[in-house]
Parts: sequence; C-alpha cells; structure tokens
Amino acid sequence: MEERNLDLMIRNENIRDKFRTEVIRFELDQIMQHFTETIQTINAQFDVATELFESGKVTEGENIWRAQIIFLAGALDFYMHELTKYGLCEIYNENWERTDKYDNLQVNMKMIEIALKSGADIDWFLEYINTYYQTITMVSYESVRDQLNLLGINLGLVADRAFYQRGGTEKTRDKLKRRLNELFSRRNIIAHQTDRAHTDAQIKNITKEIVQNFIWDIEKIVSSIDAEVRNK
Repeated sequence: MEERNLDLMIRNENIRDKFRTEVIRFELDQIMQHFTETIQTINAQFDVATELFESGKVTEGENIWRAQIIFLAGALDFYMHELTKYGLCEIYNENWERTDKYDNLQVNMKMIEIALKSGADIDWFLEYINTYYQTITMVSYESVRDQLNLLGINLGLVADRAFYQRGGTEKTRDKLKRRLNELFSRRNIIAHQTDRAHTDAQIKNITKEIVQNFIWDIEKIVSSIDAEVRNK
C-alpha cells in the first residue's frame, strides 16, 4: 500500500511538472513590444466602431469604445506587471540600486526553502514575484506610484517626460495622477456597472475623442516610464 501511494505521489508530481508553465522575464524591448501590439489592436477597433455607426448601430458602436477603455487599462496593467518582474530581478542581480520597499518584500518560508536549495538560480524569485503580484491591479495612480517607488524609478521625471508643456497650468504630477485615476475609475464603472452611474443608473457619455485621449496619455506615460528605466 505504501509503495502504491508513493507511486501515485510521484505520478501526480510528474503531471504537475509537465503542465507547469515557466515564468519568463522579458527584456525591455519585448515588454514594450507587448504593450505596442496591444495598443495597435485597441486602435484597430475604431474602424469596427465606425462601421457600426454607419450601419445605424449607435449603441453597439459606443460599446466598442467602452471595450477599448477596458483593454487599455489591461494593457497598462500588464505592462506594469512585466516591468515589475524585470526591475525586481535587476535589483536582485545587483544591477539596480536596492530600495527600501524592495528590502521589505515579504517572502514566506516555503519560498525561502526553495531559494536556499536553488543556490544561484533566480527562477524561484521570478516565480515568487509573478505569484505575489498577479492578483494586484496596477492602473490607478497610487498603484503605479508604489511600483515605481519599489523599482527606484523617479515618478516626477516620468510625469515631466509625459506631460510637461511650456506655460502649462497643471503640474505634471497632478496630471499624471488625474489621468491614471480617470482611466481606472472609468474602467471600473464600465466593467462593474455597465457604465451606469450608481446614483441614477444613467449611462455615462462616451465619445471617440474620450477614448483617443486616454490612449494618447497612457502611451505617453508608458513611453516615459520606459525612458526612465533605460536611463538606469
């Protein structure tokens, strides 16, 4: 009986190993490529919306715009997750300076045991990062700010690169905060409330211009983050 149980345990472990997906740390060019490809896919949906409007399907066309906002938030979220994996591995490998937030990362005993047995292998750390952050949404200003602080990326410089305008009346960091939170809020209203207000159930106004401006601003923010990362 004990031998049979042992055989079953070994067989089950082999099955898990067979279907276990290896966590990949992509390089910066690949991370930006993933983001750019998603943006291209999102922009292509404008043509679909136009076709629906031309055929008299206004509601359906507007819903395409709403879907674009959800996918845009997803593109930013995924970019931040990939950047987090890349940056934390750079700190772990001593290519980037350590940060206070990095030093205070919480690692459970199971991962510590794996780390001790892994020696110089970094795969355990990459898997830990992926598991730890996979359920955390990184779209709001606060979440993006926290991740940049974790990686030692200057938020002020990111904001300046993205939104500095000579003679502008709004501070760059304020605009960064406003636009990220506006995207996060609108994404949540669409995803959780079908874009209806809680107060009176009225559907919020949406236009092509609203969507385009969101896309342009998120592209500026991601490009600015990428530039600051490459300066490290």
